[in-house]
Amino acid sequence: MSPRLLSALCLLAAGAGFLGAGLFNRGVLEPVRGAVGQPAEEGERYSPAGGGSPAAASGAGHSQRRLQSLREAAGLSPTKATADVKLLESVLQAALWMSDATSPADAKLALMEAVNQLSPAELAEQLSREAESTNLFRTVQADFEYAARRLSEIAPEKAAELWLKRKGGLPGGEALLTPWANQHPDAFVAWSLGLPADAQKAAAGVLGELARGNPEQFAALASQLAQAPGGVAGARGAIRGISQGEGNAQDPAAALAYAKSLPDGPVRSAALAETAQAYGLDRVNLAANPDVREALAALGPAEARNVGKQFAAAADKLPQGPVRESALAAQISSAAQKDPQSAAKKVEALSGSADYPAAVRGFVEATASKDPVAALDWALSIGPQGGQRSAALEKAAAEYFRQKPNEARKWVTSASLSAEEYFLLTGFRR
Repeated sequence: MSPRLLSALCLLAAGAGFLGAGLFNRGVLEPVRGAVGQPAEEGERYSPAGGGSPAAASGAGHSQRRLQSLREAAGLSPTKATADVKLLESVLQAALWMSDATSPADAKLALMEAVNQLSPAELAEQLSREAESTNLFRTVQADFEYAARRLSEIAPEKAAELWLKRKGGLPGGEALLTPWANQHPDAFVAWSLGLPADAQKAAAGVLGELARGNPEQFAALASQLAQAPGGVAGARGAIRGISQGEGNAQDPAAALAYAKSLPDGPVRSAALAETAQAYGLDRVNLAANPDVREALAALGPAEARNVGKQFAAAADKLPQGPVRESALAAQISSAAQKDPQSAAKKVEALSGSADYPAAVRGFVEATASKDPVAALDWALSIGPQGGQRSAALEKAAAEYFRQKPNEARKWVTSASLSAEEYFLLTGFRR
């Protein structure tokens, strides 16, 4: 981009101000154009109809003259068909449309007025076009979100259809579903249960937010969602809502009672585990709440990794399973970063116990970059059962290869590795 064009853009950005919020770009201009039924001619400015609008149109000819003068001020020919000109023109159109507003708040109101004038079909068409934008952040900008919520309110079936085309793979796409879910939860749940498995998983976050805002409403729907991804997300969201409610921040009694009232199975288990996360093990006594203990023990490896890190300081209180392993690995890793020798003694003291593999893995993760050879020796001391040995070997070997690739190659050819471990580290079969 030329320095002259860059200067012009900076001046316009400074004058427009509100442009930086992402409310006035191509996605805004299109709805404004459609709202007044004007053709999309180059250089024109469009605003919502109505004399009282903060962004009332001042006439296409006037806009064209102003655009021409700004082009000249930037030193660009109005007929020069380059990418720079197109970029400048887009910014100019946005700035010109906003210039009739007396403040950013008025400009935002004008945008809302323009969106509100669109029919469901027009709004769906605009949103569909913007959803295909090459701008990765387009669908999380405020104007897209407002338009998406508007469509969900007036034509939920069209909003759901647009969302379903992307199966949830649309950042900010929850705005297409959330208003419908809040207004008609029964209909939304029935629709979600008819989706393919991947789409149900993608829509689960919406149910989580619904439950967080209204836990009692979710409780009435929980039996329908007992085996659905949305049920688990909703249960966790409901506990978050309860724990953040007035009078519940310190005492888990209400959250525990709510979780235990849910249907037995994944939904109830998720709510109990979330209660432990929300309040901590100092408030949720696992000895007095064996069902919470069972829920934590049932967590899968992926979820247990995140939960375990939270409970690193209380790893010894957790039941055996992935969550305890994750917590212990995090605890030893943190200790080894501060005092490797003391941490090594603690790991040695666990030798022969069920906790030893996870402890070694945590130690390896913290020390591999400092001494990869010693880390590899530690990793080889883990028994072949479970995945802790492979994870530790992979971490230490990667560091060894990064620091001393030739020596690492020699090591891997002579180390006591199984065929699977050799393949994991080298990508080749023996």
